[in-house]
Amino acid sequence: MKKINFSKIIIIALIMVISACVAIMVSAQHYKTKKTPSAMSLAINGTVGGIDKIIALPFDFFQDKMSDASNLMSTYEKNASLSKQVSKLTDESAELNNLKAENKALKAALDLENTLTNYDKISSNVVVRTPNAWRDVMTIDKGKSDGLSEDMIVMSNGGVVGRVVQVNKTTSKVALLTSDKALENKIPVRLGSAENPVYGLMTGYDAQQNAFIVSQISSDATFNKGDAVMTSGLGGNSPADLTVGEIIGEKKNTKGIDREVYVKPTGRFDNIQFVFVIKRGLSEAKVSE
Repeated sequence: MKKINFSKIIIIALIMVISACVAIMVSAQHYKTKKTPSAMSLAINGTVGGIDKIIALPFDFFQDKMSDASNLMSTYEKNASLSKQVSKLTDESAELNNLKAENKALKAALDLENTLTNYDKISSNVVVRTPNAWRDVMTIDKGKSDGLSEDMIVMSNGGVVGRVVQVNKTTSKVALLTSDKALENKIPVRLGSAENPVYGLMTGYDAQQNAFIVSQISSDATFNKGDAVMTSGLGGNSPADLTVGEIIGEKKNTKGIDREVYVKPTGRFDNIQFVFVIKRGLSEAKVSE
């Protein structure tokens, strides 16, 4: 491999520098005397200019790359800052939505409480409701120490939603009316008006129609869509006149013997946060005393 002769390179560089200096001096002299530059001066100036461009190329290249890198870092920092702002706004939006939902639930609970002035009731919070048992059971933060017992009716979001099936010292399990467990002990209900009552038993839940099934009806009376359904208080397991829902239709059962009336629940089951456990009516409490 041929070795690079640095001495020659240095000599050539010196000659070029000296030539450039001479060309500059000659050009300056001509400029002062207002003479036209000589051909040699023009040639040297052209050569120096070309060399200057060649030398400047790598510096310009690196300067452009440094500028690009600086712009890239600036863009990255701005994007990171914007990403943090978006994440913060998303968290704040989720928190606001949660507060709105909680406020709506509290308002519904207050409205329900105002309709239950004739009942001895206990307010409670839902503390456990797992996704795999969402339609079946939930846990509330009141128990034996608060006076709860099994089979008590539980209300939320405007209507009856379940009944207490297990009581511990400070918590209780509530079976929702969308599950079979809550209706193992049938809930007596009253259909239609209090002046012309018809009685039946809430025996099941139809998930496709999102409706309770009331059977063993005591009369052949005709019902209209929208007729109210309330607890009847018969049987002793639940107080009377608690809102259950409204009639949306009926059909004969498979044997054609009994009527089955479908009742749309008043209480919503999708978002239950606060509940009222109904111990008894105040009139019943006075009688027992």
